[in-house]
Amino acid sequence: MTTHDTGRGGRLPRITVRPGLAVSVAVVTALLGWLTLPVTVPNRTGSSYFSAGLLGALLLLAILVAADLLRSVAARRAGLDVHAIVLGAFGSRLVLGRPTAPGGWQRPGDEIVWGVPAEPYPAEPTNGAQWPGTPTEPREAAGGSQPWSGGLDPRADAAIARAGLLTTGLLGAVLVTLGALAPGGTLALAAQVALWVGTFTLLITLVDLLPSPRTPGGRILAASVLRRTGDPRRAEAVVARTGVVIGWAMIAAGVAACFLVGLIGLWAVLLGWMALGTSRLAQARQRAGSALEGVFVRDVMLPPPPRLPSWQTVDEALRSVAAPGSTVSGVFTVHDFDESLAGVALARALAAVPLDDRGLARVSRVTIPLSAVPTARPDEPLTIVAPRLASRPAAGYVLVLDEERPDERGRPRVVGLVGPAEIRRAIETSPLRGRAVIPSSFSRPNHHPGR
Repeated sequence: MTTHDTGRGGRLPRITVRPGLAVSVAVVTALLGWLTLPVTVPNRTGSSYFSAGLLGALLLLAILVAADLLRSVAARRAGLDVHAIVLGAFGSRLVLGRPTAPGGWQRPGDEIVWGVPAEPYPAEPTNGAQWPGTPTEPREAAGGSQPWSGGLDPRADAAIARAGLLTTGLLGAVLVTLGALAPGGTLALAAQVALWVGTFTLLITLVDLLPSPRTPGGRILAASVLRRTGDPRRAEAVVARTGVVIGWAMIAAGVAACFLVGLIGLWAVLLGWMALGTSRLAQARQRAGSALEGVFVRDVMLPPPPRLPSWQTVDEALRSVAAPGSTVSGVFTVHDFDESLAGVALARALAAVPLDDRGLARVSRVTIPLSAVPTARPDEPLTIVAPRLASRPAAGYVLVLDEERPDERGRPRVVGLVGPAEIRRAIETSPLRGRAVIPSSFSRPNHHPGR
């Protein structure tokens, strides 16, 4: 379900409701109405507890939506396009249009779910322009233009974070105050709902304040470091290091709380483990981005894979697969009757078709659709292409499409492949370009899907 879109210049963003929202509302209703309120306010009817629990769930949802509405205002003030507010299983999410980077790296339809890791911008704009909102001299002194992995100007990112924290903090404090000061009797149930929702909202705010990657507190810290140093890479490194320290500190505090207070300390251990994990991952991505800086897709890509028609039988396709020198990657592009690119097929998937079915089964049966295959342009930096392979690993390769030299029908031409082995090789040869060798998720034995 979706509300009417008010447009880019509208006062309210589009609100989209996902089916998972019902699950979240049900969980909070049960937690509050069946477990908490009967203990804190006894001797009430079951319908009263259910109604109060449902009211609390809707009140908490309203606070989260209000926070995203304030974030959308801050985003528009920063010149960003607000696409929607999505209500789902994990509460409320703000969806922004990704700003166009200098050099025109944006593709139509690019979006960012605020608070979720986004693909970084290219490490180097093609037209020599500087990234917006960043001083020129400190960046040059730091060794040239740097990528920002959040996909947004850090100042805008921090403004959006502050708007959300201010909203949840103020509303949580108001509800806690009202719940604590409310008289007993008939208002006791409503007071407990306000107290529970307010306390939960303040806990959310406190967790968000922890300075680690992906949290509003980390975004604010990154903007502060960037304002002082002018170096986005250093800002991200400071946030990651701080997140590691915070993570270990919370794990230690949680373990101590388990012995001194009770099992509630496990929550601190869980939060610390999450902060530690995201911080370690951010550090690994920063090291990989540094090693891949200056490398473009065209520098490492394999030759284009052979073509297979989608209507061809698997038996005929396997004969072409077995032909000498057919492919070293085990990947084939699959094309429809009109020569449009339908997706890719893997040699191992073709071989997995039972012998009795190969004479009748078509290649389309084992085709990975193009929507599940990551794509790139030859002139894109490898540092922003590698995350695409991690997010859509079904094919095992990034398909390189040349949009500037299309085929006779005006469609992008397939010109190559980039896989984990190519990315690993680029990382291993980074000392030849004056970069440090770093371990990464791609530094593993050479593997091809077709072998």
